[in-house]
Amino acid sequence: MLVDALDQHHLQLLLRLVLGALLLLAGVTKLADRSAFRAAVSEYQLLPSRLEGPFATALPLLETTLGALLLLGLGTAFAAALAAPLFLTFGIAIGLNMVRGRVFDCHCFGALQSEGIGWPAFVRSLALGAAAIVVAVGASGFGALETALGGSSAGLPPAVEIIPVIFMAALILDVLILLPQTVAFRSILAGVRTRGQTHGSHHNERAAA
Repeated sequence: MLVDALDQHHLQLLLRLVLGALLLLAGVTKLADRSAFRAAVSEYQLLPSRLEGPFATALPLLETTLGALLLLGLGTAFAAALAAPLFLTFGIAIGLNMVRGRVFDCHCFGALQSEGIGWPAFVRSLALGAAAIVVAVGASGFGALETALGGSSAGLPPAVEIIPVIFMAALILDVLILLPQTVAFRSILAGVRTRGQTHGSHHNERAAA
C-alpha cells in the first residue's frame, strides 16, 4: 500500500514542491551572504582548502537552479536525480562531524536559520534525499509546467486539487525550517537564563560574605 501511495500524483506534487522550495530557499540565502557560507564550508573541515572556495560558489547556484526547476516542474526527473545525492551528501557531512564530536551551526539555510548539527539535521537530510529519489523515479507530470508546455492539459490539475497540496507543502516547510529555529532559540534563551541565575547566585554569595 505504501508503494501505491508513493505513485499518487498528489504526493509526487507535494514532494516536488517541498524539495523545490527548500533548495531554492537554501540557495538564495547562501547567495545573499557568500562570505559567511564560505566560512561555513571551512567549518565542516571536509574539503581541501583549495576546493572550499569553488564549492562555496557552485553549491548555492546548483541549489537555486534545482529548486526553481522542481518548483516549476521542468526537467523534474533530472533535477530530482541531482538533488538526491546532494541531500545525501549533506547528511554524510553532518554525520561525519557528529562522529568527530564537533558541534556548530549546520548552515543549511544560511542566515535564515540557526540550527546546530545533530540527529534532527542528519535525519532530515537523509529523508529529503529519499524523497528526491521518489520524485526522480515517479517523475509525475501532474501540476508540472513541462506538461503544459508540451501541449497537454493532463498535468494541469484544477484549483480544488492543487490548493490543498500547496497548503500542505507550506505546513511541511514550516516544520522543517521554523521548528528547528524555535528549538534553537529556546536553547539559547535557556542558556542565557542559566548563566544569569549562576551570576546572580555568585553575586549573592559575595554579598553574604
